[in-house]
Amino acid sequence: MTQKQLPQWAMDYLHYIQVPVRETSYSYLKEISTAHLNRIPFENISTMLHYKEYHEKGKLVQDEKRFVNQLFQYHMGGTCYMLNSSLHQLLKQLGFHSRYTFLGGGHVALLVRLPNEGEELYVDVGNGSPFFEPIRLETDSRNVSQYGGIEVRIRQGNEHGAYKYYRYVDGKLLADMDWSFDTNKTYQFDDFQSAIREYFQYNGPFTSALRCQIWQLSQKRSLSLVNNVLSIRYSDGEVEKRVLTDRYEIRSVIDHEFNLPKLPVESAIEILEELGVNIFQDQKEYEVD
Repeated sequence: MTQKQLPQWAMDYLHYIQVPVRETSYSYLKEISTAHLNRIPFENISTMLHYKEYHEKGKLVQDEKRFVNQLFQYHMGGTCYMLNSSLHQLLKQLGFHSRYTFLGGGHVALLVRLPNEGEELYVDVGNGSPFFEPIRLETDSRNVSQYGGIEVRIRQGNEHGAYKYYRYVDGKLLADMDWSFDTNKTYQFDDFQSAIREYFQYNGPFTSALRCQIWQLSQKRSLSLVNNVLSIRYSDGEVEKRVLTDRYEIRSVIDHEFNLPKLPVESAIEILEELGVNIFQDQKEYEVD
């Protein structure tokens, strides 16, 4: 694989996550996953900026070129629908075999196969979990993806191709992330439109709060902003929380802690306010770590 064989958007994508073109391999897929999680945020700021557009069109179009443009222009990432679908397109360009899987009726992830190998690998850069390594679903039945007290386990079910996804934070199972999925099923992006409609609904989990998360392994930590609460989770499991008092403090945190100075967080806050959400007053029980 050479850069000349890649479309410009794919070359730009790799440049943004600071990964060179290599031959397909497990280690290369691991390198891409780790870089993606450390360079591109899991956030709903882009959701809020696209909220009006979505309700006008009634459909979310998968568009890897737009995704890459927004990386450079706005430092935006997104949630699973845009993060994993864009990575899906990149992996195919690089020579991996990639397809969608659908967890719990609302989360999109990827099943990726190396050329000349039969086993599919679970790859997921779209929900703020520590999937730095692809998961060998069939041969690593006791897999654990963990970092600083956050732990995800994917376990085989009773039927062939059936799996369960469990996420724990500091030893506590998160009931709303206890998902089932079936690798026997195949999906196209438009199969997710019903779930995307729920995702964009008024006062939903991703349209009634401000969210931004990124991994910073070089600093041995993860950052998570939910509304005006910044959580810094370190590799040893220690969690530091800071309550931000105004949008200027939020801007400063996005600039200097997240290192995302182009991210239009003020615009997202304004759109939330138009929808009746005051992120400095509305404190729901969100998982912020």
